[in-house]
Amino acid sequence: MLKHQGFHVLEFHRIQTQARSCRITGTARSSLANPAEKILKLFSRHEKIALLGVQCYNNEDLMTLYGYLMEPAFRHGCTLLISTDFTLEKKAQKITDLDPHWRYQWTVERIKYLLDQGSSPRRIPVPVSVSWWRHFGNKLSRPRNAAPTQPETARMDPQQKAAVQAGDGVVQVIAPAGSGKTTVLIQRVRELLRRGTPARKILCMSFNRDATVEIRQRLMKAGVEGVVVRSFHGMGLAILKTENRLRQNIGGLGEIQLDQIINQVISDHSTSSGPPISATEARNIISNYKLSAMISSSEALKQASDPGQQLAAELFHRYEQKLRRLNLLDFDDLVANSVSLLQSNREVRHRWQNQFHRLLVDEYQDIEPSQALLVGILAAPQDSLFCVGDEDQCIYAWRRATVQRIIELDQVYPGLERHALTRNYRCGKCITNASRKLIRHNKVRFNKPLLAGAKIKGKIVVASFATRAAGAATAARLIHEADPQKIVLLARTSRLLEEVKSASARLFTSESPVELATIHAAKGREWDRVIIYGADEGQTPHGKGQDEDSIEDERRLFYVAMTRAKWRLEIICTKGRESRFLREAGLR
Repeated sequence: MLKHQGFHVLEFHRIQTQARSCRITGTARSSLANPAEKILKLFSRHEKIALLGVQCYNNEDLMTLYGYLMEPAFRHGCTLLISTDFTLEKKAQKITDLDPHWRYQWTVERIKYLLDQGSSPRRIPVPVSVSWWRHFGNKLSRPRNAAPTQPETARMDPQQKAAVQAGDGVVQVIAPAGSGKTTVLIQRVRELLRRGTPARKILCMSFNRDATVEIRQRLMKAGVEGVVVRSFHGMGLAILKTENRLRQNIGGLGEIQLDQIINQVISDHSTSSGPPISATEARNIISNYKLSAMISSSEALKQASDPGQQLAAELFHRYEQKLRRLNLLDFDDLVANSVSLLQSNREVRHRWQNQFHRLLVDEYQDIEPSQALLVGILAAPQDSLFCVGDEDQCIYAWRRATVQRIIELDQVYPGLERHALTRNYRCGKCITNASRKLIRHNKVRFNKPLLAGAKIKGKIVVASFATRAAGAATAARLIHEADPQKIVLLARTSRLLEEVKSASARLFTSESPVELATIHAAKGREWDRVIIYGADEGQTPHGKGQDEDSIEDERRLFYVAMTRAKWRLEIICTKGRESRFLREAGLR
């Protein structure tokens, strides 16, 4: 009967089996395709779908129902008939499990939101009917199979246009170096405004203050006003301030105060062995508790199961006690405390979720666990989320960023739409080609095209010297002869930069105004000419880690260094110790 009425019929248990196979995909990706593509295509091919035999016993069942069926049907404008012996609203209310990752009923609340947008379920002879698109109209959304609007994108390439004009819901844009990611983000904002979203309902977020300043300036240049642009810390500050959850002061403890805490903890743990804890290591331990484990100091003490964990937990506990005595929040607290508040307080959560209908995130590959939670909570329950990033430029593993987070976003949002920008408009052709050869040696990445978009050929020069001192002397001479506005010298570590500075001081009477920076510090920037110094084995890749994951991290870092250069790239190395990355890039 359903088929005669034009419905494509699905069995829920079969979708559950397919969904489980999608979830074990992991980072082994041979293409950019969403693992759930086979399921999602059903909603492009069929306007009416009937889902039979739905049974939801736990939160995982609800996640499958929502992520692989309800949300895609909603985004594609399909009529979805659900055959079940229960009412979805009542079932969602009875399942009290918290989503373990989100620590509140993330899936249940999103289901309730979709039900509110459609008609109320009503009993008919066979199933329960909900017509999603017809009752939702054009207020906030556009189905993914609808004809695109026509934004002013005459100067954009086809891949950029496709990303800007993507449907609503979760959209992931993979944006390699120099591919125009900020332009795409700005044009996406303009597209959302054209679709009827008020500017004040759009939130753009990025990791640091410099990136948010650039986005604001680009929006102003594009004639866009009223869009909210904040860093993650700025967003956390706004939430805590509005909800009256700040302390008197914001800032971290000084080195002397932190050293005192470290010494006290080590003294109390007199049986502990190993080297003393530095202030940098202590701050990292504390940040890991706040931004990765996301637990309180009392919980950390309870969970500590060996002497090392007990020492770390005690350090965290005393640090937190000191902050409370000083009536102080540190910068990690701005994100960690705002996430905790949103998770635990339903009223506060809904207030901030209702404040924004659209959320755009720049440099998504750089975010850490707490920031990913902040993004996901604020984007819910509408799930209109536009993420821009590049897994090949994920270089902040030490700051809890992981390449898996961007590759496996489709495990969090099975119905996401993914677009890849393909052309590097920054670098000369030979630089783009060499960097592409290099990064393709990584296994944990999307297999995607990386094409030259610039007209200039560019130039790469590799120079090997008998000693590193000779290389440093040459580097010093090159930067003293160069235009300081157009060149940078990059190195893997600060110690390598000191070698060039020392050589510069020996050869010249005054310091060069040319910028010297670590590769990490150069992320997101560009110069006409880039000199990479110290491209030796043991330096890049760094000798501290030689396992496959560490080598891939180091390869991404060298890829970032190479792609900072617009037209000339010079690489200085030591003869007989040249980095393997030069061979992999086809430069040796």
